[in-house]
Amino acid sequence: MREKIVQQVKQTSLSIVQNSISAIRRKNIQKTGCRVIKNNKIGVAGGLGKVKDEELFARAENALEYGVEYPVEISSNRQLQDRLNELSLDDSQICAAVEHVLDELKRRHPDFAVSNKVNYSNASLRLTNDAGLSLSHSDSYISWSFALKSSSSTGIMDTFFGIVDRKLEPEKVIEATSAIINAYNNKIELPAGELPVIIHQSALTRLFQRDLNGKIVGNKASLLQQKFGQKVFADNFSVEIANDPVETFSPRFDSEGAICEDSLRWLIKDGVILRPYTDKRTALRYGFDHTACGEGGYDSVPSLAGCNMEIQHSGKTLPDLLPEGHGILIAIASGGDFTPDGKFATPVQVSYLTDGVKLLGRLPELTIKGSLFDFFGRDFIGVSSDKLYLSGNERMLVTRLAAQKL
Repeated sequence: MREKIVQQVKQTSLSIVQNSISAIRRKNIQKTGCRVIKNNKIGVAGGLGKVKDEELFARAENALEYGVEYPVEISSNRQLQDRLNELSLDDSQICAAVEHVLDELKRRHPDFAVSNKVNYSNASLRLTNDAGLSLSHSDSYISWSFALKSSSSTGIMDTFFGIVDRKLEPEKVIEATSAIINAYNNKIELPAGELPVIIHQSALTRLFQRDLNGKIVGNKASLLQQKFGQKVFADNFSVEIANDPVETFSPRFDSEGAICEDSLRWLIKDGVILRPYTDKRTALRYGFDHTACGEGGYDSVPSLAGCNMEIQHSGKTLPDLLPEGHGILIAIASGGDFTPDGKFATPVQVSYLTDGVKLLGRLPELTIKGSLFDFFGRDFIGVSSDKLYLSGNERMLVTRLAAQKL
């Protein structure tokens, strides 16, 4: 059995220093990988640029001598084409849009410097094999990444705006960045009483990346080892494997050419832990459901590394999820982690008071802490159905964590 994977990335990258475009970098990289699978073994070879398939397949055939076990059922007889590459820009359009944003932000906020990058990318991936598999994914998007620094600050960065979008909307970028700067300049005290915390899902679900990993569970090293099949979290808390390319900016299929079945995409449902996530070899080895979470480079053997997780949204807007009418939006929090028993704590360098629509002011530096079984259990409020452009156009997680001023 022979498989071929082709990755291509075309990108225009604008480096920004002190409100000006300092450099423009362009790249166009094609990577081709060939796999040969025979007698439950796999050999892989890869090359950059224009390469001859037969040469790669010959190298992959020779690599079978390494004896890498691959006793799995090969993906077959499936055709899929996902096309999300409607954003088409030339360099002059990108530069004009970025220069307009930078000029307007400098006019509005002369005391703030904007640095970092803006990237316009076209990415494609195609996976085919001799068994009738033909999968492809193509996408185009622009990513704005602004490090914002006050002229009176001694730090490298004071606050941040970042977003990945399939539309070129410079005016929205200006308004969002300006709102962040205005809120940063408006220092306010932490209100009395407990307010819910608003945070990106990935900040708190990263423990699931570890403890719902099929290899970790299979080796009986997961914090959640004894809790499968049990109700552990809130009734309205469910976690699924997200493979919608519109949401994830990544292919619907994994590196083994598999797509997770709808019936198996739920890892946690209505508070009950159902299953770990797996690739083919992990599912086979430990007898788990196969959830199509294989990863790997174009020139490597597919393996299990992680997956796109998403907490099921509540059907409510962010303001509706704030019972007190306000919440603490975490913008920059680094230096924290989970303990082995599921407790979480982190310092928060930048956070804002918000009503779910506007940023009302910058709060003092904080610490937030809580237990996995509480902030996804009794203290869990929900995930917004709408997306907050100010935070990267993401659905935001709302829960209760202890927040204290440093």
